[in-house]
Amino acid sequence: MTTPHPTDLPVLAPNLAPVRRSDVSYYIAMRDGVEIALNLYFPNHLQPTTPVLALLAQTRYGRAGVGRNPHLPAQLERGYVFASVDTRGSTASFGRRHTELSPEQQADTEEIVAHLAAQPWCNGRVVAVGTSYLADTADMATSRPAPGLVGAIPMQADFDVYAHLFYPGGVTNTGFIMDWGQITRMMDLGRSADGQELDGRLRPADLPALYPQLQAVDADKDFSKLHAALQDKQRWWPQDWLGVSFRDDRGANGYSLFASSPAGVLAGIRRERKPVQYWGSWMDAGTADGALARFRSAPEVPMEVWITPNDHQNATGCDPFRMNDRTPRPSVEQRLQIQFGFIDTVDRGEPVERVIHYWVLGADEFRRTKVWPPSGMTQQVLYFAADGHLTDAPGLAGVDRKDIDLTTSSGPSSRWAGQKWGLPADYGDRAKPDERLMTYDSEPMKCDMELAGIPVLGLDVAALSSDPAFFVYLEDVAPDGQVTFLTEGQFRALHRKIADPLTLPYDQGPAPHSFARADALETSPGERMRVEFALSSVAAVIREGHRIRIAIGGADTHMFMTYSNGGTERFDVFYGAGCSTLTLPLRPWVEQEHGAHAG
Repeated sequence: MTTPHPTDLPVLAPNLAPVRRSDVSYYIAMRDGVEIALNLYFPNHLQPTTPVLALLAQTRYGRAGVGRNPHLPAQLERGYVFASVDTRGSTASFGRRHTELSPEQQADTEEIVAHLAAQPWCNGRVVAVGTSYLADTADMATSRPAPGLVGAIPMQADFDVYAHLFYPGGVTNTGFIMDWGQITRMMDLGRSADGQELDGRLRPADLPALYPQLQAVDADKDFSKLHAALQDKQRWWPQDWLGVSFRDDRGANGYSLFASSPAGVLAGIRRERKPVQYWGSWMDAGTADGALARFRSAPEVPMEVWITPNDHQNATGCDPFRMNDRTPRPSVEQRLQIQFGFIDTVDRGEPVERVIHYWVLGADEFRRTKVWPPSGMTQQVLYFAADGHLTDAPGLAGVDRKDIDLTTSSGPSSRWAGQKWGLPADYGDRAKPDERLMTYDSEPMKCDMELAGIPVLGLDVAALSSDPAFFVYLEDVAPDGQVTFLTEGQFRALHRKIADPLTLPYDQGPAPHSFARADALETSPGERMRVEFALSSVAAVIREGHRIRIAIGGADTHMFMTYSNGGTERFDVFYGAGCSTLTLPLRPWVEQEHGAHAG
């Protein structure tokens, strides 16, 4: 779920190309009488005479916004009919919206799919599609017993909204929650989100100017129905989520974030076994971790995964080793062909292969694997040592003490900020920012190595405060001193109890935590503790002569809540036998012709 991007919410970008108007627009009534607004887009503006497959996007950013989707013309030219829906309680649809992706909204999917599949222009088959919030709806659709739904293409989905977006590592993503929540609230209440001070709920005369954020259906010539839909709104506040600390907490609106997550309906996903083509990115919040967790957690589901180096919209490349080349990988044209291939496969009823295609940062290629982490990886343990070193074997015992700067940040273009502001991730050279952090460097690599999997940090540490949070960056240090971002992790010490994987709702990988209130471990100032947590998954090539660095801080002020009880902070990091470690999945890098690697 992201701040509306110009292709989702064109009113924020008035200089974009004109909106492609829907060919048909009307309300359909749900089982409880709530009316949902729906648009249909036909190839060449003509209803097909030969039945074809339907693509379904369920959005909360205004269904007319898909008319500016740059890929819509290609989808229509391919012969599909595109259907877009304002989800229950959002923008032009009726109903209450006390939370996102409510149980009622999830159930609507079955009726929407059945409605489309029964149309004379449809061949009875529907594929759910979308990016970001629309990807969440597409993913959750695969958990429903909807016979007409034959597959889905979720792109940049939030598999676990708590762990992969709102509270990664149990740390509050304040910047996203507040800004995204305020913008979507204005949209649902019929107010302009671009500073024009339009208010369709208060002034019906403003409604035409709010297009495409709000679109009246074809029969609603005087906008009276659209105006009535806005009067019915009861909408959650962003503050409803700020009091949440644990995955099983309910917000002030009475709903949990996990219940609004695809991971929360994993049992249905596994039962229905709908094939999916699932997209994520190393450089886009937790979308890669979500895709890989879903792959591991639903082994019976046909699932083709693509992990790219792109931004949240898959429009800009963000490989930190190639920031002078912003071309997305795969290219837009290649991605469309990959998606069309999947759609045609499920339309024909043919099987979908379970495979992961992952981009290797710094290598300029995709590789393939059937498992994650890829087979052949060795879990190499590096030990913290004196003078900021990471060594292959533990050395003499000691402790590093540092006053923590709680004003540090990964900048306005981090992988998390991209979901808030729509900017491609760009960490730049991290040599200067690292001067304010605790850093530990390995010896230079003796040969090129592939890092692919889930790094795990184990800190033996004491903090000055009773509520510390750790912000950690895994980096590549070149012989010339340039420092390149690889991945990161955030973690609030309160959640440090290691969980039994069998008790968790899905496969979280190594060093799992429940983030449940019952498992909270309080911290006493100066208390030595073990804090072990996984960083975000990554794949990168570490060249011969380069070093691995781990950099540790206590804040990321651009996006996240600052903990440490609002006071000063100090970390004491202990090293030596049985103390702080960094575990990396590594294997020698082998050049592959055309990047074809079996994994």
